[in-house]
Order: sequence, then C-alpha cells, then structure tokens
Amino acid sequence: METTPINSPSLRRHLVRLGVSLATVITAGFGIVTAASGAMFTDTETATMDVSSGWVDITVGGTNVVALSNLKPGDVFFRSLNMANAGSLDFNYGITSSRPAGAGAPLVDAVMVETWKLTDGANCTAANYQTGTLIAASSTLTALNVANQVMTPASSHAVCFRLSLPMSTPNAIAGKTSNVAMTIASQQN
Repeated sequence: METTPINSPSLRRHLVRLGVSLATVITAGFGIVTAASGAMFTDTETATMDVSSGWVDITVGGTNVVALSNLKPGDVFFRSLNMANAGSLDFNYGITSSRPAGAGAPLVDAVMVETWKLTDGANCTAANYQTGTLIAASSTLTALNVANQVMTPASSHAVCFRLSLPMSTPNAIAGKTSNVAMTIASQQN
C-alpha cells in the first residue's frame, strides 16, 4: 500500500491540529468582534427637576385687639383678629397669652375670655358671635389657649374674643392696669 502525502499519519495529524487551531482562532475572533461591537453601543439621557420649598406665613389684622379700659364688674366686650394664610402650605396655629408681671397681673387673672372662629370679623358682636365655632372654652385671659386651628393656603377667618369681667371681681382689682401679650404661633401640617 502506497501512502500519499495526505494519507500520511503525520501529515494528517498536522492538518487536524491546523484545523483545530484555525477553528479556535476564528471562534475567538468572533468573540472579540462581538465584545468590541457590544461595547460601542451606548446611550445617555439627562433629566431636570424643579425643586422649591413651601412656606408658612400667618398674617394677623387689627391693632390694639384687646384694648380694654375703664372695666367694671359685669362688662362684656367683643374684639376680633383677622387671620389669613399668606403662605403656600397648610398649617396649624395656636394663640396663647401669659401672665404679665407687675401689680396689674391680678386684673388679667380676673378677665374671662371665650374664643370663637367666625367667617367674618363683623359678626364678632353679642348678637352674632355664637354663629361661629367655639375654639377655646371660657378661661381667664392669663390661661388663654387656642390650639390646633387649621388654615389652608389663601384662606382666612376671624377669631372673636368674648371678654368679660365677672360681677364677682373683688375690690382689690379696682384701678389696676396691665399689658397682655398674645402669642400666635403657626406650624406646617
């Protein structure tokens, strides 16, 4: 039997190795091309966001709101504050007063106050104050405590104070004078 160069076992082994090497190089080449082309496709997007913060702004109208003079036992007075939300957020507000220092403090302890919420301050009268909502029961002016009154943006209402000096007020209160500071504090919801 005659062997031709193709039938030679050594040449056949070399051809098989060459074929396997070529297949390996071709397969690796496809992988490199695929990996390289996959890395070339990219995309980037940007987005913007407007950011702003809200604010709480309570406005109060009226000057010398609780200006009372020449009080005598049995007197009843009505005074109102106009409240408005000039901010952009809902908030709760409260109204408190504290006992003043000085000789007039017992007078402030004797003055009684009821607090009502009304749609219109013009209704803060003996005839109409009870058409509103009672927001703080009767207490001394020293212990005034209106709490958790909600206001939405651009809303307003009146707070009506019914102030009285009881008939039972003792003589020791006569001739007293004092200045009462009310604090109106608001906090966002």
